[in-house]
Amino acid sequence: MKCYLLSLALLLCGLAALSQTGITAVTTSTIGVTSPATYTNVAADSTYKWGVDVPYDSVVTLTNFIAGGVPYTYMTSLAGSVKLRRIDNANAVGGVSLVWAESVITAGPTLNMLGNYENDLEVFLNNHVYNKGADNLFDNATSDTTSNNVERLDWILPGGYGTPAPDKVGFAVFDRGASGAHDKFCIAAITSLNGLGAPATYGNLVRVATANYLNTGPNVTYRVLRGTSPLNLFSISGTTQNRGGVFITYQDLGITANTVIYGYSLFAYDLPGTPTSAQLVDYTNATFFPTNTPAADGGLDLIAVTGISVADAVLPTRFITFNAVENNDIVNLSWIVENETSVIGYDIERSTDGIHYAKVNEIQATGNSTASKTYSLPDNVAGVLSNQLFYRIKQYDQSGGSYYSNTIAIRRNNKTASIILYPNPASDFLYVNIASASNDKGILSVTNSAGAKISSQQIKLFNGNNSFTVDRVRSLPGGVYQLSIKLDSGRTIVKQFSKQ
Repeated sequence: MKCYLLSLALLLCGLAALSQTGITAVTTSTIGVTSPATYTNVAADSTYKWGVDVPYDSVVTLTNFIAGGVPYTYMTSLAGSVKLRRIDNANAVGGVSLVWAESVITAGPTLNMLGNYENDLEVFLNNHVYNKGADNLFDNATSDTTSNNVERLDWILPGGYGTPAPDKVGFAVFDRGASGAHDKFCIAAITSLNGLGAPATYGNLVRVATANYLNTGPNVTYRVLRGTSPLNLFSISGTTQNRGGVFITYQDLGITANTVIYGYSLFAYDLPGTPTSAQLVDYTNATFFPTNTPAADGGLDLIAVTGISVADAVLPTRFITFNAVENNDIVNLSWIVENETSVIGYDIERSTDGIHYAKVNEIQATGNSTASKTYSLPDNVAGVLSNQLFYRIKQYDQSGGSYYSNTIAIRRNNKTASIILYPNPASDFLYVNIASASNDKGILSVTNSAGAKISSQQIKLFNGNNSFTVDRVRSLPGGVYQLSIKLDSGRTIVKQFSKQ
């Protein structure tokens, strides 16, 4: 059964089917490419240059947008991950990658693609990039060159996020397509995760139709590429189209005030009826996830913007830094925040396994201000047996809402001057431990195998065992990287790690 008619959609899906808000305008920023690459497909006699030559060595990222007259900010600090749930079909098997990117055709068979290319489609989509994305995300019946085998896209936020203003927080979905003809899809909030970190339960299913979009522009000239590896890319098609967007709030998805959710899932539009959570979880069930979804119901040309956006009026506190130093069984935790406009206080939570946390200390906020503030708290761990500890901060505000910092992990009794990185290979997080005999500061940098700098961050070291988390590891493509720390004292420490 398919919701082709508005009256039938209302009958099956409830009033929430009309609750989405079209996005009318976007604000973007242009940043330099971090990993330019050139791939040549000998069989196709084509060369694809991703972010290599000026002026193509840039990426356009979404920062803000307007929906229903309300300005929203994309929350880069709420870092989640994309997981694609695949079932092989007659037209696509394995880890097929069907992507599009803004492109310029140069002389001969060379294509200049704007932005970074990642062979892993999950990494490719886990972003807020406005000039690339996936093509025909849920279409698996059109042809063996223009179909995918994706049945569900999950954007997962492991720590979850609750808000006292569910009508002002939600998810923006953008589609590349012809004006007035943007692609339909379904969406539901993830209300709990299982022990493996996958969706276990869902909130209301909402159906987004073509009429729910508004054009956000500007037009984009693009190419579609299909392949199973960077060296096996084939150019499929390309033209110029518009971009459209729709914003779906927590409230639209049936989420009430201060209820924590753990991300969202996108589905093809031919998902029948009003499925239960169990039916949404089981993407192998052919009744609810048919493997012959046509382009009319599965042709979402998803722009690579996945994550949470928040109305500017209720922006949460932003954690700028969070560090830990252990010395003689005392862990001193310090953090810097900004936009502390409605915060009551902070809880320090500790874990020995990175899963189960307990509150160990608290501190009241110092004032209602947008200026940056610094806090510090000690934790006496003399009675704790584990040599590996995990910490996070829970910020809570006047309306009862809460927000978590990133997690840091510390290895106790590290008495050497060498650096410890773990887990290695890394997946979502990379923790750094380094012992220091004195106070120091410097720059931590990450470079890829080609020597290009991926990220850098300022760090401070104190006398003792220091711990912090490396920025942006979750979004890195798989490969080998070099981490280096250059300290003001003149010491340089270099360590290699792998990203899965």
